[in-house]
Parts: sequence; structure tokens; C-alpha cells
Amino acid sequence: MSVFVWLPLGLIVLWAVAGPLVSPWIEERLEWFLLALGIAAISVTWSWSEAALIEAILRPMKVCGAVLAGSLIFSFSHDNLRGAIRRAMDRIGLRAAVALTVLLLALCACVLTSVVAVLALVEVLTALRLERKSETQVAVLGTLAIGLAGGLSSIGGPIPAIAMAKLAEAPYPTGGGYLFGLLGPWIVPAVITVAVVCGFFCAEPAADRDAPAAEDPLTLWSMLVLVGRLYVFIAGLVLLGAGLVPLIDPLLLGAHPWLLYWVNAASAVVDGATLAAVEISPRMSQDQLRCTLMGILIASGGLVTGNAPNLVAAHRLKVGTRDWAKIGLPAAAVLMFFYFLSLIVWAG
Repeated sequence: MSVFVWLPLGLIVLWAVAGPLVSPWIEERLEWFLLALGIAAISVTWSWSEAALIEAILRPMKVCGAVLAGSLIFSFSHDNLRGAIRRAMDRIGLRAAVALTVLLLALCACVLTSVVAVLALVEVLTALRLERKSETQVAVLGTLAIGLAGGLSSIGGPIPAIAMAKLAEAPYPTGGGYLFGLLGPWIVPAVITVAVVCGFFCAEPAADRDAPAAEDPLTLWSMLVLVGRLYVFIAGLVLLGAGLVPLIDPLLLGAHPWLLYWVNAASAVVDGATLAAVEISPRMSQDQLRCTLMGILIASGGLVTGNAPNLVAAHRLKVGTRDWAKIGLPAAAVLMFFYFLSLIVWAG
């Protein structure tokens, strides 16, 4: 691939990471910015195809349908739900309530899907009425935990679903508990640790938490705005991932598992499902599969652009791109380094 392709793709990646962090104008229009970068990337590499267009049109529909259904359910039941949450919190305490919420919703993501679990997390945080900084910390770290746990089941999100579809013809058994057996010993401790951090180090009550609650802003219009933004956001990520395949592909041919692990830190920017579709093969070793999936799942929580649940939480709780990065990037980096060392020990 010539420098005339490498250079524009490098600039596109740079802008995808830095643009929302340095420009409030871009941050407010994040989904359209990503769509423009996706179109630019797929045009530079001339990767336009019928399959890419169909994927960019259809994949957002599945996630947006789940978000719209979940939002409608919570909008009709949020008063009773929030009352029950406050009563439970009064019994067990705020910190324990936050820790248990993050842990249980993360584990439920294997069944509910990550997006619906994040919508439930938003409802709980709204009911608990934490101090603003604490609410942001728990939202980012809780969404990271939910994204990790969602990778343990084929219905937890698009990444595990694509992984299991790609492994359908593998020469080894890949039953319903395959992903849990492959990733569970690493992901479950991470989820528990993040839940404990959220509950016992981040949960601080708001000064006016006993004041009457403000009217819920979740209207039909706000739901439709969220779904529309999410659709454009996911379509942009799909196109961006397809356009960056020629940049990533040469690094993956016969790659060592540890290289696969670090290359997939790109999932903080690039659609993780696209990376999974490109990289995963039934001919990969178990170590390669483990490193690939863990790299994707951990890094995707670092930035708002990492996956759809991040955008849902950021939009509903009004968490800015820079505020998310201040918490998400260090947390993802710590997990990446810690699990890199643990994988080295495991391989040894």
C-alpha cells in the first residue's frame, strides 16, 4: 500500500481520536463527524462494496431497535423503578447499591445485550442521584464493565455474535459456553473489580439528593433523537472500520497473540465488530482468539467512539467526550497492561 493511502488513513485515525477531544464543535456533532471520516476512509482505500453498504445500513437497525424498545419500557416504568431503587439503596447503603448495580447489570448484559444493560444503568444512576463527578465516573466505568461482560455471550453484543458466527466451522467445540470458558477467567475478575471501584471509591451522594426529583426528560422526541444519532454513529463506525482494514490487515498476517492484543487497542476508535469480522478465523489458536477479543473488549470502553453503549450512556447522562476520555482511557489502559502481564504469565 502506497504512502498516498497510509498517510490519509493515519490522519483519519488521528482526527477520530483527537478531533472530539480538542474541538467542542466536533464533539457536539460526533456522529456526523465519524460518518464523514468513515466515508473518507472507505473512499481512500476504495473499499466500497455492496456488503459494506448493507452492513452500514442494517447493523445500526438492530441496535437502534433495542435502544428504542428499552427506552420506551423505562419511560413507562421509571417512576416505580426509581422508587424501588431508592428503597433498596436505603436498606443496603449507597456504596453497596452502586457496586451491586454495576456487577448485576454487567452480568445481565450476557442476556439483555450491552445496550439494554446500559439503559438500565442510566435509570439506576438517575434514581440514586450521585454527585455529578461521581455519576460520570460510575457511568464510564459501569459501561466499561457491561461491555466486557457482554463479550461472554453470543447475544451480549455484535462483537461476540460475529465471533461465534466466524467460529461456526472451527475444528473444536464452540457451544453456548465457549466464550465464557475462553474469556471468563479474565473478564469476570475485571468486572468485579470495576464494580467494587465504582461502589466504594466513586459513589458520592449529591448535596441536594433529598430534594424533589426533577421531571424526567425522556420524551418520545428525545428517544427519537438518541436513536437517530445512534444510527448515524454506528453507520460511521462500520464504514470507518471497513476503510481501515487495509491499514490493519498487514499487521495481522501470522501475528503473535500479543501483537493482536495491542493492535486491537484500535477498537477505542474503530468499530470492534468490524475488527472481529476481519480478524477472527477458525484457524486461529485459542491464545490468538483470547488476545484478539480481550484487546477489542477492553479498549472499546476507553472513548465514546468505542461502541454504541458508550454513546447511549454519554447522551443520556450528558457526559462529554473529554470527560469520558479522562476516565475511560486510564481505566482501559490499566486493564490492558494488567491483562497483558497476566496473559504472559498464562502463556509461560
